[in-house]
Amino acid sequence: MKFIGALAATLVAFPAYAAPALMPLPVSVVPNGTDVLRIEGPLKADWQGCGDAAVLDRAATRLGSDIQRQTGLIFDPAKPVAVRSTCRSSQDGADRGEAYRLTVENEGVSIDADGPTGVLRAYASLRQLAGLSPAGIAIAHQTITDAPRFAWRGVMLDPARHFISVATLKRQIDAMERLKFNTLHLHLSDDQGFRVESLRYPKLNADGEYYRQSEIRDLVAYAADRGIRIVPEFDVPGHSRAIVTAYPEVGTFSKTMFLGQPEVALNPASEKTYRFLERLFGEMAPLFPDPHFHIGGDEVSKAVWADAEDVKALMARENLADSKAVEAFFLRRAAGIVRRLGKTVIGWEEVSGAGLPKDSIVQSWQTSNAMADATAKGHRTIMSAGYYLNLLMPADYHYGIDPAATAAAGLTPEHAKALRGISPLLANFVTDALVDFPHAPLSAEQEKLLIGAEAPLWGEIATDELIDHHLWPRAAALAERFWSPASVTDKADMYRRLAVASAQLTVSGLDDKANRQRIAARIAPGDNGAVAGLLAITGPVRNMAHDHRIKAMLAGRRIVQPLNALADTAPVDSLVARRFADEATRYVAGERALGAPLRAQLGDWQVNEARFGAIAAGNPLLEPARPTAALIAAVATAGLDALDALEQGRLLSAAQVQKANELLARLEKEEAASWRPFDSFLRPQPAADLIVKIGPGIRTLVEAAAK
Repeated sequence: MKFIGALAATLVAFPAYAAPALMPLPVSVVPNGTDVLRIEGPLKADWQGCGDAAVLDRAATRLGSDIQRQTGLIFDPAKPVAVRSTCRSSQDGADRGEAYRLTVENEGVSIDADGPTGVLRAYASLRQLAGLSPAGIAIAHQTITDAPRFAWRGVMLDPARHFISVATLKRQIDAMERLKFNTLHLHLSDDQGFRVESLRYPKLNADGEYYRQSEIRDLVAYAADRGIRIVPEFDVPGHSRAIVTAYPEVGTFSKTMFLGQPEVALNPASEKTYRFLERLFGEMAPLFPDPHFHIGGDEVSKAVWADAEDVKALMARENLADSKAVEAFFLRRAAGIVRRLGKTVIGWEEVSGAGLPKDSIVQSWQTSNAMADATAKGHRTIMSAGYYLNLLMPADYHYGIDPAATAAAGLTPEHAKALRGISPLLANFVTDALVDFPHAPLSAEQEKLLIGAEAPLWGEIATDELIDHHLWPRAAALAERFWSPASVTDKADMYRRLAVASAQLTVSGLDDKANRQRIAARIAPGDNGAVAGLLAITGPVRNMAHDHRIKAMLAGRRIVQPLNALADTAPVDSLVARRFADEATRYVAGERALGAPLRAQLGDWQVNEARFGAIAAGNPLLEPARPTAALIAAVATAGLDALDALEQGRLLSAAQVQKANELLARLEKEEAASWRPFDSFLRPQPAADLIVKIGPGIRTLVEAAAK
């Protein structure tokens, strides 16, 4: 029951929950009077000039099913509600026809869209307008005018490191449709596996799970029905251990070792390599009808080809000065293969200096500088720096980075300098490519070349079971960052609406909270609510601090890390803690009626230490978090002391203030320990890799009671 209580608290996390909370925010919303459209019957959709009627028919069916799931209402067939759509073009144009105008009036809902996909985007808004409204749907008369800021708005998932089932991918696609994403980038090959069935090179699938070609075709069609393209990535020449292990004749193994293994890459000096890629890419490309094809091109070791005699001969023959020139030579050859297949090449930011044709697309992943540099060279660019969801940063961190900002993501020069001064080993890792140097704003021409942004979720600590939980609801905030006007930046309002979007996604079929509940039940069978109570207000450490394999490899050891700990289950953003902070602020401002629920919440956190200790004893997955439960209880006690003082009209004692401040300083220190890259490996991390999130709300109460 504790888990259900925590879920309920999340669903009503902010006071304006009952009002429609659109995400992404549209370009404009104009009220049309004070009347409302009541929806008591099924939606009756029709359209004109929108092309493939079957696609929109399926979309209308999904819309009706989703609204029924969101509300649980039984609709009266005798009271249908008209949803009429008109398209300016039956085909989506270069911008995919996503712009629309949605009008709600007495006669029903009317949609004017640029193209068929615009109808899908309008349906996404209509789902949110209907909301979670079991008492009945009443949508205010209004006109929404909307269009995306960027044509490319993506999520990247990584089935290579941890395989992701088709069912899980389809759940993400469903959620992406509801938040107006239009691109799913799949990282389908890496050191750990090659994840698409190859009939020409079956050894690629000899070890590990993979998607059959029929499953890929089904998945592509499923996504297309929802206005979402699927872009495949087959990473070359680095990140190719799975390929080289299966077909060593196309690879190079270096004599130098990195983290206990020899460096591996495709062999750029062998014609066998290029014939292999021609056949492999030629087999893969037709499975993905989208015109884009990602070849990776990132993180190739400087040493991987250093001992290869045929590569040395290639360098002499082609006048290639160093390993970067060799890499560029390979990338030009690989890009030529992709171009002959009729595809547009995409590569990570390292390809920017490889001399690829200007129509190649560069994906920036390390800093904002990389985006600025690529657009300055005339390449269309996708921004991913600052949006890596696997770093487990909160939604407002990513939300605060504008895709077009030229100085927003990356290490500061000062931080980089400090890190380099710690040790020569660390200096080798902290390259200039990671540093966000000052850059001038984008020119008008560069802005045109920035086609959009993508939020990657790399798979090191994201198993199939954890995808929903790690991706959402934070990805919803980035859907807004990529769709809405640049002027939409209010983080507090974002979180208000994010709580609503999160609840709608869960009710509509996402498994984020259900999977967290399953993991918690597995960790602590027979839990009396203590685990759920602790997880509701904690979050995992950030910036790969929870990936213990990295520290082990740096120490010369290799370990397998089960992703079955409390830190794997805790939400990155605790909406419960944010609700508490919001209510504490309102209480201090004069809403004294909030005193009772605040007291009840603090009391529950205070006594949870005893409950948690009772089930943690002897459980190796829970024991590490006993200090976390004790810290929560101590902080909650400080909050109760502050609440007592405020309600009694007296000041906290000096000893109480000092104790509270010491506890809050500890919370802030534990939060800061993994806030910046590399600090996560250099600083001690909190117990069980869990950050306690209720500090801001407690501080509000303590500071008010100390004045």
